[in-house]
Parts: sequence; structure tokens; C-alpha cells
Amino acid sequence: MKIIIYLYTLILLIIPFCLRATDGPNIIVIIADDQRWDATDFMQSRMEDLGRTARFPWLVGTTPNLSRLSNEGIHFDNAFTVFSTCSPSRATMLTGVYPHVHGVTDNSTAFPTNSTTYASLLKAAGYATGYFGKWHHGRQTQRPGFDTVATFHGQGSYFNTPFYDGNNNLIRTTSSSEWIDDISTNYAIEFIEQQNNNPNPFLLVLGFKSPHQPFEAPNRTVNIYNGQSALDVPNLNTPPPGQTIDVNQGNYAGVLRKYMSTIAGIDNCVGSVLDKLEELNIANNTAVIYISDNGFFRGEHKLGDKRAPYEESIRIPLMIRYPQVQSAPSIVNNIALNLDLAPTILDIAGVDIPQNMQGSSLLPLIQNQDPPDWRKYFFYQYNHDPEFPTANARPYIALRHENGLKFISYEENASWTEFFDTSINNDPYEINNLINASSHTDDLNYIQSVLQNEMHATEFLKTNGINIQESTLHANINLGKNYNFSIETSNDLDTWTIKSNITGNGNSVNYNLSPSNSNTTAISVTGNENDYGIKYVDGETPYRINNTELIVGSPDPWDNVVGGDAVLIFEIPIKETALQINRIELKFTARRKWSPSEIMWNADLYLLGIKNNTTPFESDSNNSSITLINDNILDPGFPNTDTIVTSNCEDLLAFIEGFYQERPNYSGGQYVFLKFTPDMDPGSFAYKFYIYSSNSNSHKPKLIFHYGENSENPNQLFYRVKYGQN
Repeated sequence: MKIIIYLYTLILLIIPFCLRATDGPNIIVIIADDQRWDATDFMQSRMEDLGRTARFPWLVGTTPNLSRLSNEGIHFDNAFTVFSTCSPSRATMLTGVYPHVHGVTDNSTAFPTNSTTYASLLKAAGYATGYFGKWHHGRQTQRPGFDTVATFHGQGSYFNTPFYDGNNNLIRTTSSSEWIDDISTNYAIEFIEQQNNNPNPFLLVLGFKSPHQPFEAPNRTVNIYNGQSALDVPNLNTPPPGQTIDVNQGNYAGVLRKYMSTIAGIDNCVGSVLDKLEELNIANNTAVIYISDNGFFRGEHKLGDKRAPYEESIRIPLMIRYPQVQSAPSIVNNIALNLDLAPTILDIAGVDIPQNMQGSSLLPLIQNQDPPDWRKYFFYQYNHDPEFPTANARPYIALRHENGLKFISYEENASWTEFFDTSINNDPYEINNLINASSHTDDLNYIQSVLQNEMHATEFLKTNGINIQESTLHANINLGKNYNFSIETSNDLDTWTIKSNITGNGNSVNYNLSPSNSNTTAISVTGNENDYGIKYVDGETPYRINNTELIVGSPDPWDNVVGGDAVLIFEIPIKETALQINRIELKFTARRKWSPSEIMWNADLYLLGIKNNTTPFESDSNNSSITLINDNILDPGFPNTDTIVTSNCEDLLAFIEGFYQERPNYSGGQYVFLKFTPDMDPGSFAYKFYIYSSNSNSHKPKLIFHYGENSENPNQLFYRVKYGQN
């Protein structure tokens, strides 16, 4: 009898799950690459009514299928990305969290495969999941959360592109006449046809390469805009602060036509998908979402890329057609973000939205509701991109309000700060910087306070109080992963002293605030001879080496190896109980070999972890749990002769302090693993760094622990944390 009751209960648990999976709607997500918000005929035909210049009026009538989505679904007029670069934006769409949380803040970082995404959650709920086309994230091969895959590595090429399945097996290479986005679309349509006969719904993501440069259109649209050029707008001659830029020279009109002709090309692809849904009679129960990862400049602010904080870069097209739920086609003015994609997809599917997701579901807006608590502003950002170290955009954080107010703080130079009123009746083209305008002091104070609140709410910069540990003062702070900050202290709120410059790791960390003592001592720990290198063969399989020199980067192409890391191992010394630890330095010897202009990447230093033995870690460079210790510890300008490097490891100090606090009776035998790793995949280039390991005779690496007498803490101490290190 007990067995029967148990089985019956189990069946009751399973039935609702199965019903939810079989009754849910199909979901299709189509992602363009670098498409501007106004690069459709739907938008060009409306620009004058929106108080703007229709720069590309010749688009009218040439993107009928994108206009079909706007006219038949919900068109979001105020859609934005929170990070205007490909991979960070795509990771945010997958996870529903900010880049400073998921850690992908450049185009070369692999997507953390252990992340919770809308794909992994829908797959667990019984959805069939498929990914077709561009993924990016360096040349990452995994497509976590997706069962059926036909994709290419990195950016791919418009023609002659290898396509791979989900196990990185080559499916086929396209010919010189087969356009990449047509092939991706064909695979997507095959998936729709296959899943149409299955009981469970499907999730399909179609990633276009278009309209990413080099803007190679298919034959059907390559000449569609011959002779056309963009109309002028007022901000063509207002570059970002601190830079001399001009992309409006030479063959700009020809490049613009090529850019737009690729959009006309993917319009046909969108039409093929929509037509297939109609043919199979499943359009009514299929939510189709069209979005771009970021916007794109076409000469505005003298720019021709994205990244910079202006409207042309951060505004994106976003259309959602879901006939079964929407009351009627409409244009929505509420602020919508790429951050909202994951919670929206989960809400449409009837799957619970994880509490850690920072976006909001757009489903109420699709249903013609007007939530009273909908956002009135949003926080966005940009960080260093090692793939483009001299890009015409510098790291910043910013806040955009629905009333048009926009505040931008640049990491590298406080004098570059910008403040605009982008409302249509004032300065929609962001020409007049109001940062010093006395008439806007109240607005400026308001928007700065909102930005501070948003940094706290999103855990980009969140202080959690001061605590005392063994008479040492610590501030517990969350700092955005991979971003640079400075901590300053003061006894009187008048005079401030920089205590430390740090790079955030996305976690709550205790940072030492206590005064330093000039009477110091040091313990120098020589590295362990089990130091090792990791090389990646065939893209994934690691093998380890123990040599006098370890390689970071890529050995010569004829070595048939891609990528490479170096791991140094040090035993953590027994703590000097009468002293406080002030700082930790890593001292090692390295040299550079080659520095081709085609790829200017750096090597970063990470804390891989602590173990009670010196056995190599199995973790690879895609492990999201490792902690960044020193960004760009080796760079393209590093000497090509043996050079001693001494690095102040502030983040490692906080980690080791925590280690000692958890083990007050530590007596030795624990080892810290520090890993040097490229900040982007160097591919087959010969560029690499050599680092001497502890197997060398005269260049052994050392970890130096500096101690000082426990200083008496002041009667009062204030601290503040600032974005940037300027």
C-alpha cells in the first residue's frame, strides 16, 4: 500500500510539469549584430514625428518583414542595451543580469557555462532548445542550455564559413556564394519543422552576423542602395571628450550603404521564419522576439563603431510579436532593456523567474498593461576591451532617465564627465554638455544621486559596513567584476588619502582600512616546483607541462596549440600573530616574444584557489569562480628581455586575510594557486609571454608577505569608494 501511495504521489508531481511543457508557447529570439534602433523602414517613416531627422529615408519599403514585426506586434520605442558591445550584451540577454555580475565585460571572455540562463531553465522545463548562427564570446565552442546547435566560431565570415554542431563537430563549410545568415536561417527553419511534430514547445535562437562589419551583403541586396547617402544631423562634429576622432572622411557613404544592405538581407531571413510559422499554422502560439545586441554609429559624434555612451550606440531595435497574448499591435514608450530578455522569455513560458535576475518581464507591456512601478531610468556601462585597446570609447558608467537626463562618468578622467538633457525639445543629439551649467544644478544633483542608488541596487558598488577583526578595521564592499575602483580614507572628511586601488571581483570582500605602520617586516615565500603550464589542444583538451619557463598565450602556429596559461604555486606562510598584514607582492621574471599589430592582447593574473596539496587544478580558463587579482599584469609593451615584475596584489591581500581569520590556528601546508591567462584568444598568432617557474635556478618567483605592528585605530575614520582610479 505504501508503494502505491508513493507512485501515485510521484505521478501527481510529474503531471503538472509535463502539462506546462506541452502547453507552453514556442519562443523564437532573433538577434541582429550592431543594428541601430532606426535602421528599419518602420522607424525611418516615423523619425520626423519623433522630432528627429530621418537620416536614411531610402530604407522605406526595403525592410518589410522587420516592419511586419513592428506593425503586427509590440514595438518598443525606448529599448536600450546596458552594455554596448557584442559579447557582454549577449551574456546579459542570456542571464538577465548586468555584465559586472556575470563577468563578461569584453568580446574575448567566454560565457560562463555554469550560468543560469533562460535556455537552461526552459530546457529543464521540457522545452526543445536550438541555437543557430552567431554566439561570439571569443571563439567559445560550448552553447550551454541548447540541445540542437548549428553555429560558427567567433565572428565567422559572410561567406566560406565552417558550421559546427553542439559538440564542436564540423557540419560543413559554406561556399563562396552561400551567405552566412541565409544558412543560419535554413538551419533554424529545419529545427522549426522538426519540432512541429513534437509534443513539447521549442525555444529557438537565431543569431545573425549582420550587420556587423565588414558588411558583405547577399547578391540579392548588395546593390539595393546604390547612390544613396545619409542626411546630416547636428552631432556629426562633436566627438567624445579627450579624443581626436573623425570617421566622416573618405568612403564613408559607401560603407554606410554596405551596412544597410546587410540589414535588407536579413530582412528576407526574418520573412522566411515568419512565413514558415504561418505555413505550419503555429504563428498564433509562437512569441517572436527581434533584438540587436547594441546600436551603431554612422558618423554621429565622429564615430563609426559602438561602445560610446550616446544614443546611437545604446538604443536598440526591439519588437515582440505574440498574437495569442497581445491585445493589439502597439507602440510602447516604457524603457525596455536587453536585461529584460531573459525574464520576459521565462514569463512567457510560465517558468519562474530567478530572484537574482536584474531585469523585468516585458509580458505586462505586451498585454497592454501599464505597471505603476515600471522603471523610469536605467544604469549602463562600458569597460576596457582588450581586443580594441585603442577603441574610440573609454570606460564609463552612466545613467539615462526617461525624462532625457543623462549623466556619464569616465573611469580615466573626471574632467571628461558629461551631463545632457536628451529630451526632444532640448538636446536629443547630445551636443551641449551641461556639467557646469548653474541652471541645471538641481537636475545634476538628482541624477547623480539616482546613479549612486542604482550602483548600490545592482551591486556595482555596494558598501556593507565596517567591521573589526583582530583590531583591524575592514570595510565590506561589493564591487563590480572587472571594473576599477579606489578606496579613500579620512579622519575629518576634509583630507582624503587613497588607501588602495582595486579591481572588483563581483563578491563581498573585506578591505583593510586600518592605518599602515612604518615598522614592517616581510616573509618571502619561494614558489613550489610543481608550478605548471596549461596548453589547450584542439580548442578544449588541456595538458600540463612543468618547465623552467611557462608560456602564456599561443606557441608558434606550427605547434598546433591554441591558448596557454601559467600557474604558480606558493605555500601560505604561518601568520605573524603580533603583526598585521599590510600588503602582498608577487615578484616574478618574464619576457615577451613577438607583438604583432594584428592582435594586441594582455595577460591577466587570477587567483585560481587554495588547496592542501600541489596537485594541479582541473579548472580551465573558463571557470567563472576564479578571482581577478591583477588586470593587464603583462601587456604588449612589455620588454622582450628578462624583466623582473613586482605586483601589488590588493585583492589577494583581502583573500588571504579572510583565510587567516577562518583558520586562527593555521600551521602551514596550504597552497595558493595563481594563474596567468590571456585576456583574449590569440588564435594562431605567435605572440606569447614566457614566465620563469620555480624550476629555474636564478629566476624563481616569490610571494612576499609584508607585516607591520598593529597600529592603534583612530577615534573616527571615514571611507569612500569611487569608480575609477583617476
